Amino acid sequence: MNEIFKDLTLETSQCINCGFCEAVCPTIPAFDYRTSMGARGRINLAKEFLNGNRVLNFRDPFESCLDCYACFQVCPAHVNSGVVSELMKQAIAEGQVQDQEHQVARMITVLIKKYRDPLGLTKEVTEWSKGLEFDSSYQTILYTGHMYQLMAYNKKLGEMLKSIGELYRFITPLLSSLGNPSFIFSKFYDKKIKERSEAQLKNIYYLLRKAGVKFSYLGEEEPYPGTLMIDMGYVSDFKEYAQTVTDLFHKKGVKNIITVDPHTYDVLINKYKKYVSDFDFNVSFYLDHLNSLNLSKLDKRVTYHEPCHLVRHTDHNVPRDFIKKTAELTLPLHNGKNTYCCGGPIEAFYPKASEKISERRFRELKQTNAEIIVTSCPICFVNLYRDESVMDISELLIKLVK
Repeated sequence: MNEIFKDLTLETSQCINCGFCEAVCPTIPAFDYRTSMGARGRINLAKEFLNGNRVLNFRDPFESCLDCYACFQVCPAHVNSGVVSELMKQAIAEGQVQDQEHQVARMITVLIKKYRDPLGLTKEVTEWSKGLEFDSSYQTILYTGHMYQLMAYNKKLGEMLKSIGELYRFITPLLSSLGNPSFIFSKFYDKKIKERSEAQLKNIYYLLRKAGVKFSYLGEEEPYPGTLMIDMGYVSDFKEYAQTVTDLFHKKGVKNIITVDPHTYDVLINKYKKYVSDFDFNVSFYLDHLNSLNLSKLDKRVTYHEPCHLVRHTDHNVPRDFIKKTAELTLPLHNGKNTYCCGGPIEAFYPKASEKISERRFRELKQTNAEIIVTSCPICFVNLYRDESVMDISELLIKLVK
């Protein structure tokens, strides 16, 4: 029995089919309550896979999973359907399920390995840093992980995939074979999101500087961490790639890594430390370094959307603490470990479902009657950005620095 079968058997065998997970799974209502598109349905599909069934549609149920781990919070048997989805995506990526690999997922993996970015963008992701000064030593680096920068391009990619439909099956292999397709992808982005995301990164830079933190930035040498690669099940490719990123950090003399988004923070402290034996860096989230800042009070009611990869994957609550210090915090119905996903992780492949999930979460946040909605994740920000009440936490704090 290979490792995937062993881990799947261990996880699924504990399920008692009670259905508690369906009450909290964001994707099942987003897909009109199709049982296969919810947490319990995914467990039962994985059991079919273990029993030798290979003709069912495994790809859509498992690739539509948000990895939000909401199911795990309510399961009396401590089963994590998110982990089952991760294992099944790995089985699909490794060919244990025939003809169900997503061509866009394969293209993105190829581009990451070739160009250290999901879209082959190297210059574009550094544009935010023009004119900024950094420390000459790479002992402590600000590691963007390209996440903020990619949001504007990801928005357009999702729109393109939605418009071309099944044609992506023919177009994506062609793009992968053309060499670096950045000359195409670099032309398609949401201008407003690009400007806003770059400004948010500059806010983070200035907040850290104001707090007296010395750090450098790798610029065009900065690699993407491979988050999408591991999220889409390409574990073997990720292991190899993560080692090259680690080797680069060692070559540069890096000791401390300051991350700026929940997904990069999560992948470094959970996946890199699991798969790379010599990943020995001190990893932190940028807000961990801002306690010395003198912040003024905001005379407004604020609500906070807590990103799944902070509160559930890494148990990190520092953003919430900052808001409580500076404003009247009122939390939505789903908060803390029971936060509700923004729907962003599946936007490119399942845009309609993603939209339904984000609409529901936005309504929840609005129902608090807060004047400002704050989040600390670029994916959450873009997916929830429906009016000017939505802010990245860096935008809030930069206004409050005395």
